[in-house]
Amino acid sequence: MDNKICQSCGMPITSNDVLGTNKDGSINEDYCKYCYIDGNFVDDVTMEEYIDMCSKYGSQAGMTNEEMKAYCTKLFPTLKRWSK
Repeated sequence: MDNKICQSCGMPITSNDVLGTNKDGSINEDYCKYCYIDGNFVDDVTMEEYIDMCSKYGSQAGMTNEEMKAYCTKLFPTLKRWSK
């Protein structure tokens, strides 16, 4: 699981326990269980809305909420879910 991150929220994926699931119940290697369950994204939002949601968790990542928002603003467009 070297340097693997969720392709929706950017959370580090450190074990299979945090991987999301496909519609058939199989493991989805791209997304974490907080973003993707049973083949669907948990939150039906735009990238901008998701950045705002995630920015509230800066302290969990060791940064301020403002730093988290700046980080997400740079990272999210590069992730599979949000890239166009």
